[in-house]
Amino acid sequence: MRLPDPPRSRALLLGSSTYADPDLPELPAVVNNIEDLAAVLTSPWGTSLAREHCVPAPNRPDLAGIGALLVAAAAQADDLLLVYYAGHGLVGPDGELYLSLPGTSSDPELIAWTGLPFSLLRRTLATARAVNRVLILDCCFSGMAIDTMASATSVVAGQLEAAGTCTLASSPANRPSIAPSEARHTAYTGELLNLLEHGSTQSAEYLTLLAIHEHLARVLPSKGHPRPEQRNTSTVGRLALVRNRVFTGPPDPDALVAEGERLERIGDSAGAEYRYRAAAEAGRPDAMLRLSRLLERRGARTQAGIWRERAADAGDLTAMNEAGVRAWHTGNLAQAEKWFRKAAAAGMAEAQKNLATLLRQQGRA
Repeated sequence: MRLPDPPRSRALLLGSSTYADPDLPELPAVVNNIEDLAAVLTSPWGTSLAREHCVPAPNRPDLAGIGALLVAAAAQADDLLLVYYAGHGLVGPDGELYLSLPGTSSDPELIAWTGLPFSLLRRTLATARAVNRVLILDCCFSGMAIDTMASATSVVAGQLEAAGTCTLASSPANRPSIAPSEARHTAYTGELLNLLEHGSTQSAEYLTLLAIHEHLARVLPSKGHPRPEQRNTSTVGRLALVRNRVFTGPPDPDALVAEGERLERIGDSAGAEYRYRAAAEAGRPDAMLRLSRLLERRGARTQAGIWRERAADAGDLTAMNEAGVRAWHTGNLAQAEKWFRKAAAAGMAEAQKNLATLLRQQGRA
């Protein structure tokens, strides 16, 4: 389980709240959905995406403009590509799902001419290079996307399955989604945001896509809403969107190291140091080494040296070599030779080279 790598991830949040067609009721909550979901995805306690990497695009009227945003996000994302849509889902005469835009007509003969074909969205996801693709549909008949993606004879479905895709749909194909008239959010997205923002005592430290769906599948039907649907392929369901804000159980050293790496990448050195220290105290040699490097960068050289040697004593070959290099630079040649020999004996090529250089300098080659 891990969170996405923020610099290598992108999110596009789409939705329509107003419609020219009087037969398509307005959905004012959609704008709030997008605004509040963007806040979670860009928050430091959430997914930590840069604001320019999370694009809220409510009420975009032009299909070409939406396509440009989607294609750009798909081209830039290497780790996570998340696409969210909220609005009316309509079924065309061809049986395909169309996502409504402000100018979409509910006339069956005009749906295909005025809506966003789900097939276009599916195709872009299929060709995106991101390791993890996540599609969240909060619209009527969104469960049709599950059926489409699950088709064993669909070439696109096969590509999505190979690449790793998670689809979260607010309702089955034969039931409408719910948008309470006085609520700030639609039913599905409201419960999703409540979970992401406040956590769940029934979930683990990270709220993975699978855990998110399981929570919503319990809560929404208990409140009289449709049971949402979900499908994921590969291991994308283990990807998390946020940490569980009410988790109080013992920390998982693997998760601590992964979270430390994420925080370090986004520049939160203090948060990374806290996680590395917790994992190091739990006995993780790689966390000890990462902690020593952070301490070295902030000038705490004595503490850095202690953790570096602890990592070396715990058998981390890189730590052994780095301990040898540090001792060499400070003139402690006996200590340097000790660490180089240990790492060299374990087969580390860089330590073997350093040992040979050290011995040559002493005329002992």
